[in-house]
Amino acid sequence: MRHLEMVHNPLITIVIPTYNRLAFVQQAIASVITQTYTHWELIVVDDGSDDGTTESVICRPDNRIRFLGLPHAGNIAALRNAGVSAGSGEWLAFLDSDDLWIPEKLEIQMQSLLQQGKRWGYGGYALMDEMMQPIPNKAGIFHPFSGWIIKEILGTKASVNIGSLLIQRSLFNEVGGFNPDPKLLFREDYELVVRLAMKSEALACPDLLMWVREHQNRATTAFGFGHDRTAAVYEHFIQSRPGKELTKIARRRMAGELAESALGRIQQKKYAEAARRLCRALINGDQLKHVFSVVKRGFTR
Repeated sequence: MRHLEMVHNPLITIVIPTYNRLAFVQQAIASVITQTYTHWELIVVDDGSDDGTTESVICRPDNRIRFLGLPHAGNIAALRNAGVSAGSGEWLAFLDSDDLWIPEKLEIQMQSLLQQGKRWGYGGYALMDEMMQPIPNKAGIFHPFSGWIIKEILGTKASVNIGSLLIQRSLFNEVGGFNPDPKLLFREDYELVVRLAMKSEALACPDLLMWVREHQNRATTAFGFGHDRTAAVYEHFIQSRPGKELTKIARRRMAGELAESALGRIQQKKYAEAARRLCRALINGDQLKHVFSVVKRGFTR
């Protein structure tokens, strides 16, 4: 760390969006404060909480921590963009208010990115429960793909958690930041990673950098029809005309997500909506075997 500080010690802007998660956000902030890399600023962007979050953050004596209170809107992409705009760091990092970093997270990534001359990176993560106890094996095996990894990102071979990212601000600006389109809500992080992978080589850290908390009110599990949102990411990517090979990969992934989306509609007896998604899945290249599997699961659960 001393060598890194002597050579180059860029400011990192860290953004934590939050909404009514007082206990969790306090733990998230604590994991930032304990970072071994200390040249950072933290912007806590609050989405209109009424649980004492404002007072809890404002009263902290660390002048590196700033609070940005906004009216409740429920758009996490807009919150993250607001946090980025409020900061001035050369590099950007993001942490959800229910997750935690290991103390060396920023130091490990900053040192490797500067040494390798890369503009963005990500790393390993594991799952924990509400009481911060590890959940073995649930996150699967982390594969650290580096370089031009757009195919691995589209094919979900590369798993990139938003909290493990470290991005050069200039690159973030070049790709346009987070997309606040409501159709991408709760998948806006994946959509950003797709654009990053198209623009610049990635540097993967094989080490465990963070803990993702699984709990009842976790955003990615609390909302319905997540497959529709993921399909929207692929559709948005296809519309950017990325070339035949990447379009083929994205179209196939979109088809699979559309078919899985139909499962929930069948279970809710919304058969017309299910049929439309299954038709779109087949048109975009999903296999009949998968479509039949979705229908069977829908009527047997």
